[in-house]
Amino acid sequence: MLGYNVSVPPYVRQALLSRSINNDDILPAIRKPVLITHGAQDAIVKPSVVDQHKASIAHAEIQMIQNAGHDAAFWDDAASFNRRQREFAARLGQARIRSE
Repeated sequence: MLGYNVSVPPYVRQALLSRSINNDDILPAIRKPVLITHGAQDAIVKPSVVDQHKASIAHAEIQMIQNAGHDAAFWDDAASFNRRQREFAARLGQARIRSE
């Protein structure tokens, strides 16, 4: 799994770390259901970013995966990740059925 990370040239990886992106102005406009999944051990994107996103997307659901880092929460704790995704999708399906 680490292989695909090292296939990206070092100068590209460095540029990704040094970029500054701010999309905070568009987050409040999101009307679709949102599940934010974040690794609690992420050393690159701090958990405080989740709080910022939640503040901008009030209806967002949060999934903090305790034993996961930055690259692969779906890998680090696959059972928790998959369970939460299934629950989220099931609620969306139920809501869709009720609205029809």
